[in-house]
Amino acid sequence: MEMQEIPREEERVVEVDESQRMLETSVEEAESTIYSKLKSPSEDIYAEATPGQPSARYRPDLQVLGNVGLYRAVCLLLSVICLVLLLVIIILCVKFPSQPQDCHGTEKGIEAKEERFQSTEVCSLQTCQAQYFQQQSQVPACHMCDEGWLHFESSCYFLSRDRMNWDESRDECKKRGADLAIITNKPVQTFLTKKGNLMYWIGLRQRTRNWVWVNNTALGQSYWSGSNRQGDCGLLTGKEPPERSWSSASCDQYSFYICQRVR
Repeated sequence: MEMQEIPREEERVVEVDESQRMLETSVEEAESTIYSKLKSPSEDIYAEATPGQPSARYRPDLQVLGNVGLYRAVCLLLSVICLVLLLVIIILCVKFPSQPQDCHGTEKGIEAKEERFQSTEVCSLQTCQAQYFQQQSQVPACHMCDEGWLHFESSCYFLSRDRMNWDESRDECKKRGADLAIITNKPVQTFLTKKGNLMYWIGLRQRTRNWVWVNNTALGQSYWSGSNRQGDCGLLTGKEPPERSWSSASCDQYSFYICQRVR
């Protein structure tokens, strides 16, 4: 009986040894699997474990970045175009300032047309010359003279509102960069006579019985109102017929005056 029990105990020992070996084999296989995973990490794990690099799930879309760059380029181009247009507008405003519509040239053109329609004279040499000068003076002349001055042909005229004697009037004109008016043709005579409604000193004075303008030229065409002239200085009476609107008076007498400044 004792001899039969010994083999059974040996079989139990063998079974225990076999179970232990299987357990050790399972542990080794598990450890090898873990080590293989650690030695060969996946791309996602590596990307997440590496500092300074975004993971794949947070990487921006290249197409979105391309669209943003395109929008920025278009905005920059439009900004440059707007700046160029603004610069062009500023240059044009400086070079070509706006001009008012009320111009002396237009007014002169209307007056010249009315005078031609009302005139019934035959076109003599004198009247033809007068019409020629009127046509030449019809070019618009906005802002060609200072405020308060009248433009006609190539000169600016100032009709005063205060009275002085002849010498004082001339001094006042010189302070304004001008001199007393010199009338050398009928268009100027007609223009000043129509514009004024008072008596004005002009740049005409008698010296040694000869009438001389302030620029030392002798009197040519005249528009005296009569042969009876008293005084040595010339006056122009506004609103009188242009053909006879001149008179003379003492140079010490106080009157208004007309200044002329050549452009």
